Amino acid sequence: MVTTGIAKFVYLDSTETYNGEDTGRWSLTIALDSAEAKKLSDAGVKVRSYTDKDTGKEMKIRKFSTQYKLDDSSIQTKSGDTIGSDFGAESEVSVLWKPGNAHPTHGVATYLTAIKVADDHTPGYKSADGELSEFLTA
Repeated sequence: MVTTGIAKFVYLDSTETYNGEDTGRWSLTIALDSAEAKKLSDAGVKVRSYTDKDTGKEMKIRKFSTQYKLDDSSIQTKSGDTIGSDFGAESEVSVLWKPGNAHPTHGVATYLTAIKVADDHTPGYKSADGELSEFLTA
């Protein structure tokens, strides 16, 4: 399945930490428009409401995760350039995912497979910092 939205929390360089503990998973949480949120809900996937602390705007979000680090070639721009995990929050993304088993409390699991990022994406921390970018690419 493919779901499109805006990246909110990007944990693709390293595994996510929750309450100070490593989850052992790489994840991407995206904000959804009402049509995408309904499509997921209709498929049995739980969608949460979230209020952005900076803007106060309420939105629907969903996390997609994997226990295996995505290969850089699995994260590309819409025009096909491989960018790996070097994109930031607020980037427009399309997520290819596989449904897992349904859980009575958590709904259908969403396993991350690949990501397409808008060509005009928000830079990730590597490319946003000129000195770091130069160091990593030298």
